[in-house]
Order: sequence, then C-alpha cells, then structure tokens
Amino acid sequence: MNLYELTRPLDISDIDFRVQSINNGGYATILAYKDARVDMARLDAAVGPLGWQRKHEFINGKLFCHVGIYSAEYVDFVWKSDVGTESMTEAAKGESSDSFKRACFNWGIGRELYDYPVISVKLNENEWTKDGGRPKQTYNLKIRDWTWYSEFTDGRVSFLAAKDENGKVRFKWGEMKPKQEEPKFKPAAAPVEVQEEVQAAPVQVADEANVKGILKPQADDESDTVRDALIAEYNQLYGKNPDKRMKNETIKKAIQDKVDEILDEGLVPEQNEEQTIEEFEEQTISDFFDQVKLIKNPKEFIQWAKDTVAKFPDAPQEHVDMFKELCNAHYKSIM
Repeated sequence: MNLYELTRPLDISDIDFRVQSINNGGYATILAYKDARVDMARLDAAVGPLGWQRKHEFINGKLFCHVGIYSAEYVDFVWKSDVGTESMTEAAKGESSDSFKRACFNWGIGRELYDYPVISVKLNENEWTKDGGRPKQTYNLKIRDWTWYSEFTDGRVSFLAAKDENGKVRFKWGEMKPKQEEPKFKPAAAPVEVQEEVQAAPVQVADEANVKGILKPQADDESDTVRDALIAEYNQLYGKNPDKRMKNETIKKAIQDKVDEILDEGLVPEQNEEQTIEEFEEQTISDFFDQVKLIKNPKEFIQWAKDTVAKFPDAPQEHVDMFKELCNAHYKSIM
C-alpha cells in the first residue's frame, strides 16, 4: 500500500479538457476534469485491486458513493463518501460516475484540479458562432486535439499551457521551472604511466618562523593558466574582465550563474514525445484575466485594474471589455 500515490498530481495525459462556456466576446472557458477510469487506475496502483471497494446508496433522494480502502492498522475498511449530480445525457449512469469521482477527490485523487487557474481562451473566428443569439462552438474547435503541459510545485499547479492542433500556443499561465541542464559526459583521462617513486630530499628549515612560507602549496586552481582561461570565459559572457580581487571559485560561480540565466531564457521544458511549449507570445491584457481574483483589498484592486488597462493601450477592445467585465464582477464580490 502506498497512499502517497492517491495524492500525487495526475499526469496531464490523465486530464480531459472541454469547453464549459463561450461569452459574446468569443472567449471560451475551458474545464479540466478527470475520468472515473483514472480514479480506478490510481486506486489499483496505490492499494491494489483487492485493497479498495465502492458502494452506492440513496440518502434523502440523492445518490451517494462510498469508497473504502482497507486499513491494516484498523483491520477494517475506511470509508469516504460524496454525492453526485445527474449527467445531461445519461442521468443514472452520470450520477453514479460523478459521485464516485467526487468520493475519490476526498481520498486526494486529482484534488489539485481545484487549484487549476481559470482557463480562458480567445477563440478564432471559425471556432465559434452564434446560434439564436447564443455563442456556440463549431467543429473547427478541436479541443481534444490540443496538447497540454503542466508543472507542479509542492503538489500545486505552478505552470499550465496548451498548444492547438497547429502547434500554436493558445493558453499559458504561471512560470516554468528552469530547465535542468543535461549532465555533461567527458572521456576518461588517458592512463598515466607509473613512475618509480623517488624519495624527495628533506627540506631544510632554518627556523620555525619560516615553516609556513616553505610549506604553503601552489594549488592547481590558482595557476596562471587556469585563471587566464576563467578570465577569458568571464569576459566573453559579461563583456568585461572580473575584478582582480575575485577568487577563481567566485569567477566560476559567476560564469555558471550567467550560463544558467542564458539556458533559462533560451530553453523550454520537454513535452511528451518531444513536444515542447515554445514561442510563447508577448504578454497581453488577456494574460491578466486569471489574476483578477487574487487581490482581495478593494482599494488596491481598483488601482491594480487601472494600471493593468494602462499597460496595454493598443489591446483589442474586446480584450479590454472582457477584462473590465471580470474586474467588475470581482469588485462586487469583495465589497
């Protein structure tokens, strides 16, 4: 039994995405959710197929699911329960599945989905239309063909991005972690021919005061050749020589810091099967949609909203209107 498996964030390949709604400005709110089969697979992996069970019962006319996991400590099953809601297509089956998934949330499976940001995406003109005055997606919106990338910090999502079927970045949120540099493999040193050991002649010490000066070694790191090479590399990266008082180790660290900075700016995380989240677009006002709800002080929020709008004087009017709509709704909730 490994209960940690229950709370470990689900892989992005286990998450499904669908359009929840589309507003009149052509922005789609996309919902991230899990399938009941994902819960079953995670329970099997954590406690084994024989280590858990489920049962359903009606309580006050509502269908509840109880998921039990066997505890060796209590020599019995421990149960966690939740209620479901009907599906729009198959009421009974949907309610049963939903109650099971909700009960598994109580065990920690997929609980990180509650921390996902609001996924708001500006649709292309051919991806939505209006039917009877109501926004509706078209067949050109192929959410199931999009590829997604996620990163987690301490069990909470810290970066989420998506590319459509044409490879264009359609959504990004948070900050990517610095890419870990691949270890550099070097050939082994050439074998050194063993020389017959020669006993060194003893050093004649005139008096104790001279011992420290006589015995002080000249470290390889301090040799002129090594330092010259470090200075040249530092100059190439920073466009100037290091301060003469800087030790070799300090110069090395400065060089490594600069290299890491270059790597962070120039590389992106790998996606499954060499897919990458790349070429992120420059920041627009729509990138601030998911930050609206973060500020709880009304006075600070008003100033932040004004500053954000002022940052993007050339933003499309529909983006600005959407931002103001979100701000107004949030302002009413914190007043």
